[in-house]
Amino acid sequence: MAEINVVPYIDVTLVLLIIFMVTAPIVQQAVSVQLPQTPEISEKKSKSVSEEPTPFVITVTADGLYRTSENPDLTLSNKELADLVAEVVARSQLNAALPIYIQGDRAAPYGKVVHLFTLLKANGVANVSLMTEPETNEGAAR
Repeated sequence: MAEINVVPYIDVTLVLLIIFMVTAPIVQQAVSVQLPQTPEISEKKSKSVSEEPTPFVITVTADGLYRTSENPDLTLSNKELADLVAEVVARSQLNAALPIYIQGDRAAPYGKVVHLFTLLKANGVANVSLMTEPETNEGAAR
């Protein structure tokens, strides 16, 4: 009697199913970023300048310190980071359409930028974006 033994195939299938179930949440972890959109050139300005809120920009300097667009002369350290996050959360609760941008210097520690981004997202600030500069042809040739 020549029959195929199906039990090993079922065992292998169940093991693969368990592996995929364990690895799927790990693979799906990503940082969601809402990129700023530029208006089309042919679009007429139907909105006045006063209707669009001015974005709140947080800068991470090369030294790992923080500055804001509201008070660019004031440098904040890690100790004042909680106050900065509280201010941004309050601003976003008052105006949900207010864009919050984080710009980091090229020499800034990457962990500081990501830490600030995740702190804001974890505290309910939905409109947070990372600012980048478009690459020039000179930079692409390197």
